[in-house]
Amino acid sequence: MANQTTNSFEGFKTSIVRIYHSNGAVVGAGFLVSNGYLLTCAHVITEALGILQTTQEAPTEPIHLDFPLIAPGQKLTATVVFWKPVSETEVIEDIAGLRLNSKLPDSAQPVQLVTAQNLWNHSIRVFGFPKRHDNGVWASAVLRDKNAKGWLQIEDTKVTGYQVERGFSGAPVWDEELAGVVGMAVAAEKRRENVKAGFLVPTQVLNQFWSELGQLEEISTNYQRLTPRKRRRLEKELEDLQQPYDRVREKLRRLRNERAIANDPSTEFKLDMEIEEEQGKLDKLELQIEEIEKQLGLII
Repeated sequence: MANQTTNSFEGFKTSIVRIYHSNGAVVGAGFLVSNGYLLTCAHVITEALGILQTTQEAPTEPIHLDFPLIAPGQKLTATVVFWKPVSETEVIEDIAGLRLNSKLPDSAQPVQLVTAQNLWNHSIRVFGFPKRHDNGVWASAVLRDKNAKGWLQIEDTKVTGYQVERGFSGAPVWDEELAGVVGMAVAAEKRRENVKAGFLVPTQVLNQFWSELGQLEEISTNYQRLTPRKRRRLEKELEDLQQPYDRVREKLRRLRNERAIANDPSTEFKLDMEIEEEQGKLDKLELQIEEIEKQLGLII
């Protein structure tokens, strides 16, 4: 059992991401929940982009990140696809889902999400990036119970060592007893000097916010069944399709522009035929790409 737990924890560490501001500063954490999707706090994203925490529209700018414990400095980008901003009135808030735009590091693994009715006094581990610790530090604590928002309280009972504080937001919280992730670090006490406490969004709330999370976990499981050889082959096929896809899209764009300004019936007819032919090629390429992406778990 001990070896199994250790192996699970080693896999857990490969899921952790470090999120950057556009100026290169580290602003928080996140974690892999499937082959192509991540979770973090919405306020980590707004800080990364320098926008208001209460921004209602999902940001469209790319988010820069890396996997610090397995591929430090290998910068990837992601796009926000699910958005619940910080809110004083909403019960479910401060959650963001991201879709990766880049290939994962080979050893990256999605987290094992777990739930339980009673987590009181469970020991936890969290990896975050407090001020002046861009390389990250580990904090340990114990869990208490939920507040009225549904967030679970974290309490640091140690005299020494790091505690969950600013910079840990978005980090997955590892439960020692359940050997899995029970939630996402979201807030820490800042006003009471002698209080070493914080809060996490439990997995149940994350599931409630992101109904597709269960589907992504299933996709992740299917992805993990791929042998490394087949995975590499599929990734190579996807890469090889990108150039002809871009070429056909560009030709189709050019033909449509020409068709828009054509004023001769014979020219219009010829262009219509070419557009139809190129659209057929594009549709075929899109089907091929979609099928490979499904096998790799990049789309639902």
